[in-house]
Amino acid sequence: MGSANVAGQAYAFMAMTPVEPGEEQPLAEYLRGLRARGPSPLAKLPRTHIARFVIVPDFHNNPTWKQRREEHLDLNYLIFTSNLDGDLDSYLDELCDKLAPEAKQIWGRCVGCPDDPQGAALKAYLKHNQIDTGIFFAAYGQATVGTVTRALRTREKMIAFAIRAQGQQPAALQKAFLDEFGGAT
Repeated sequence: MGSANVAGQAYAFMAMTPVEPGEEQPLAEYLRGLRARGPSPLAKLPRTHIARFVIVPDFHNNPTWKQRREEHLDLNYLIFTSNLDGDLDSYLDELCDKLAPEAKQIWGRCVGCPDDPQGAALKAYLKHNQIDTGIFFAAYGQATVGTVTRALRTREKMIAFAIRAQGQQPAALQKAFLDEFGGAT
């Protein structure tokens, strides 16, 4: 049996790191501000299908769920998840290199994070705090980010062509299609 973190060539990574008391608000503000500062730093990782940061202040306990017992967290936790192409080790190497400018502001606010959160030290910290995925389903388990991106571009090109080509006669439509998309058979 393979890893629960793997679906096809895709890998699901999750790290759950406790936030230092008093750093919850500054961390939340920094993460919210990432969008305002421009493209997400996660865009620097071309093998990332989707990734996110979430701060969890406590478990949601609902008495109607018939839980065995109510549970609570002692601290807030930062959860980082990423669905990625390929193996985890090389992905974390890329993350620790390319997100080095942001790492101090993100994981540097967490308990046990190395003083200089980058490179091998940050990678070891993230792997130490990794939580295995219970169930992972990759919508395109065999498709890489590049394959999905090219397919979406082709889709957009096809939609634009269909709009432009409405009402054309069959011969003109065929010629326009071959001119636009090539005559590969």
